Order: sequence, then structure tokens, then C-alpha cells
Amino acid sequence: MKLTAIIFMMSVLGVAFATPYVMKRIQSGDSGVSLSQYTPPASSAQTRQTFYKWQDANGQWHFGNEAPEGVEAIPVNIDTAANILAPVATQEEKPTDSQLISPEPAIPDSPVVMPSQALELIDQAKQVKSMLESRYSSENEP
Repeated sequence: MKLTAIIFMMSVLGVAFATPYVMKRIQSGDSGVSLSQYTPPASSAQTRQTFYKWQDANGQWHFGNEAPEGVEAIPVNIDTAANILAPVATQEEKPTDSQLISPEPAIPDSPVVMPSQALELIDQAKQVKSMLESRYSSENEP
């Protein structure tokens, strides 16, 4: 019992420590192959395929690996490696000083309140409360 609990806890800790590293590699796109080492796949017999298209009596087009007998079909040759391009290296944009020091954003309709807005919101709530109290008292007077 204790041994299985220890193994379980070690597994959980291993996953907890490995997750940030794995996520960083996934987000950065680091697959272990540099851009200069990448070569797109070459055209080969496996990447070339032939499909057929034909039109029925109603004018509807159909596509398939084989054409039905008695139908005039048009062969369509496709090479799946034809449009694969090597990735392009991009430069990361570094933020300027003005982007680093930006004013606090005003987020409309958000449940999150910036500390600088808290006092203003409290004053507005007090105004609404007094307005509702005055309405309620005027409605209950004979």
C-alpha cells in the first residue's frame, strides 16, 4: 500500500516538473530540427496519386479512386509533396520602452477591477444605493 502511494506521488511530481519544460518546447515550436536542416519531402511514387472525376446525367460532379464502367472520366493527377514549403525563420519582435510601460487598461464589462478604479466604483455604488433608497421611500409615502 505504501509502495504504491510512493510510486503514485513520484509520478505526479515527475509530471509536475516536466510539464513546464514540455509546454515551453511546444509553444516555441522547438522540435529539435533547425530550420537549416529541414528539407521538404521530394516527389515520389508515394506522393503522386491519380483520382478521377466524372459528371452524371444530372450534371453533378463525382470524384473517386476509380471511375465507374461506361462513364467518361477525367484523370486528375495530384502530388501531395508539391506544395510543402520549408519553414521561414522569423525574428522575434522585442517590445519597445513605450510598450513595456503602458497605462492601466480599462476593461469594460469585466469582473476584474483595477486597484485605481476601486474607489470610483465604490462611489458609484453609493450613488446608486442612495438613488434606490430615495425611490423606495417616495413610493411608500401616502
